Amino acid sequence: MTLMKRRICTGLLACLIWAGAPNAHALLHEPIFDSGFESPTDLPQSDAEAARFLTQATFGPTLAEVARLRAIGYSEWFRQEFNKPNTAVRPFMELVDENREAAGESGVSHNQRLDRWFHTAAIGSDQLRQRVAYALSQILVISDRNGTLSGEPIQVSEYWDILARNAFGNYRELLDEVTWNPSMGKYLSHFRNRKASADGLRQPDENYAREIMQLFTIGLIERNLDFSPLLDNGQTIPTYNQNTVTNYAKVFTGFNYNNATTISNGTNTYLRMTCIASEHDTTQKILVGDTVIPAGQSCATDVDDGVDLLFAHANIAPFISRQLIQRFTSSSPSPAYIQRVAEKFVDNGWGERGDISAVVRQVLMDPEARGAPTATSGKPREPLLKLTAMWRAWDAQMPAADVYGNVPMGMTNPSGTYGQRPLGAESVFNFFEPDFQQPGQIADAGLYSPEFQTLNETTITLTGNSLYTYSFSSYVGMSNPPTTRPLLNLSPLTSLGSNYAAMVDEVNRRMLYGSMSATTRTALINALTFMDGNVSANERALSIIYLVALSPEYAVQR
Repeated sequence: MTLMKRRICTGLLACLIWAGAPNAHALLHEPIFDSGFESPTDLPQSDAEAARFLTQATFGPTLAEVARLRAIGYSEWFRQEFNKPNTAVRPFMELVDENREAAGESGVSHNQRLDRWFHTAAIGSDQLRQRVAYALSQILVISDRNGTLSGEPIQVSEYWDILARNAFGNYRELLDEVTWNPSMGKYLSHFRNRKASADGLRQPDENYAREIMQLFTIGLIERNLDFSPLLDNGQTIPTYNQNTVTNYAKVFTGFNYNNATTISNGTNTYLRMTCIASEHDTTQKILVGDTVIPAGQSCATDVDDGVDLLFAHANIAPFISRQLIQRFTSSSPSPAYIQRVAEKFVDNGWGERGDISAVVRQVLMDPEARGAPTATSGKPREPLLKLTAMWRAWDAQMPAADVYGNVPMGMTNPSGTYGQRPLGAESVFNFFEPDFQQPGQIADAGLYSPEFQTLNETTITLTGNSLYTYSFSSYVGMSNPPTTRPLLNLSPLTSLGSNYAAMVDEVNRRMLYGSMSATTRTALINALTFMDGNVSANERALSIIYLVALSPEYAVQR
């Protein structure tokens, strides 16, 4: 960065930080949907309203998507999104793998998987499907940072496709696919899990049994539909105990590769696992709620019965609903918001329990999501979504595919810079936990801020450096079309010449859906005026994009 750029960034960042988070009054509007989705109008009333919705529902709004949503309305937008096919990862990875091996190169790695993910996030047509998959990947966690999956990019890609295929399906069916998936089996160690040995020295692995309850379905304590704790004489009530875990571990025994005939053979594959009957525990099992499933059942029947009990449990609706709200709209949803979404999980209006599409629609169209922001609404923008939204806001030109068919996006280690990596969390507890409370004012107010768990001096600095790489540095020695990373389209700004107020307003429209504070607007206009005659038109455009990407107003999604 030149001395000029350093001085501009330092001075303006001070102004931006002083300006603080977005002014809620800039987004005031009347809620146009009630909890039943009946409204006098189905159309967003302004570009700002449409862009705010798309910020929550996609990897970032584009002007074209804003126009489409305003033209067709919310209901038709959902209908179209629900019917868009999945942009699959695993078949793409297999093709690139074949092309690389045919050329004498090593096969694919997780780098190509990440390239595919970022490319789809940037320009994929199935935006809502992929955003739901991204949310589900942070609940039903597997990670390529685990030794058993670090060398399995195609298997991990299939796991992503399972999440995306089921993004608008039923949560019970998704639990079934996840349970029988070899990537999950390896990650949480029910792959090749065996029944107890005759001498009792070997016992079934309890890892998946514990996490399917604690993290994937019912949580640790009994909850009301609004997520408040259910109490017994003032004390919380555990959802399960160690005996429940031990019995569920017996349910998940006998799993192996799809083509296996014994517990120790079989060829490495992404296909649904099979069960080796001789290694499945067929004894009686006492599961959640002290429900007994009889001895002598098959592996498939035991698994179905065990998962059915978790799916029928009263906790699953508020437990999953709250996390989906946190991933899309609000870190600290009100109990009433959680209950309205949980009610859709219980019954989508047509008698179906666990309809993910109905739950997601309620999350996004709830009065608390569509109404005017309050002091406790909204959420920090996830670090990776800062980058994808910047690409989409400026219609970034994608690099050409390499000779093997892969589109290089330049992002090989996002966990090192953003604290996030799709299907690459440090543990089964995701990048951040839903109950994390940032010490200080947030915790004192009883609010939650999961995304802040990834923030520290290092990640803040590295995220800023990465955003610089994908803005300023993209223009250093870059060909057109680009070859190594996306290239922002600056013409909407450079075409405005020295009309700096119009430039700032264009950035506001594209990146902050019209919510920029007057203080920030003035600071940016002053910065552009200060640069006048000293830098090129491209540098002026990049400066303002970069500074807004670093601003508190961009960091907070309201």
